[in-house]
Amino acid sequence: MKKLIFSSLLTLSSISIASALPAIDAVFGIGYNSLSPSGYLEYGDPNTASSLDLEDDLNLGDSKKAYFYGIIDFPILPALKVEYMPFQFDGTGVVNTSITFGNVTFPTSTRVYTDVNFDQYDISLYYGLPIPFIHPKFGITVKYLDGCVEVRDLNNPLNSEKADITLPIPMVYLGADIRIPLIPKISDIIFDVEGKWVGYDGHSITDLKVLGKVKLLRVPLVGSLFAGVGYKYLRLKLDDLEVDDKTFNSDIKVQGFLGEVGIEF
Repeated sequence: MKKLIFSSLLTLSSISIASALPAIDAVFGIGYNSLSPSGYLEYGDPNTASSLDLEDDLNLGDSKKAYFYGIIDFPILPALKVEYMPFQFDGTGVVNTSITFGNVTFPTSTRVYTDVNFDQYDISLYYGLPIPFIHPKFGITVKYLDGCVEVRDLNNPLNSEKADITLPIPMVYLGADIRIPLIPKISDIIFDVEGKWVGYDGHSITDLKVLGKVKLLRVPLVGSLFAGVGYKYLRLKLDDLEVDDKTFNSDIKVQGFLGEVGIEF
């Protein structure tokens, strides 16, 4: 329900502000991605917790989810971008050796179900430089991760463990829009590149997105429609993160293709 409210408010605010104040540009987009996981995670006592490979040990499948974003570009003030992008990887695997996750040990040959489920909320403030054909952007982002990692014995559902993780992450934001006129004053080809990064106390989070899109046509009193395809890469390297009096470590890479449609006001 909160996802629906979030996306609805994002749409209404973008449309109403852009309509009320012509000097303000706005973009609203919706997309769909297919992301594959790799890497490892561990949770529990650092001396006993097992390092679990997302592919070999847990057999996690791809995440296929919709996402939303809105951009309001103010004169003088920094532009505001708000994004919601979830991901969920789950799968069933058979452990080759005894593993420990949290306070639970899963013996050799146990069939386990794993669910890695996170919502991402990004709020970015950035300035752009008005250079012809290329529009560099720089600013800051606060990424909020809200989710959990659960491992459950399929033969004994009571034998399970869950790590609930909520984490606000301040990041550096850098990007660029490259616009190539396709039909002057009617249609453009746009290459949109953006990156967010932070590193501290052994943690390192990298979030990259590359999108190529075509601005299709302009609808009177509405805006210019666009459609595009791109690639997403996210790396979550967390080192000795305290979660419920236990230690969580990870080096998770999430990457894959995406498609978008939207409106520029």
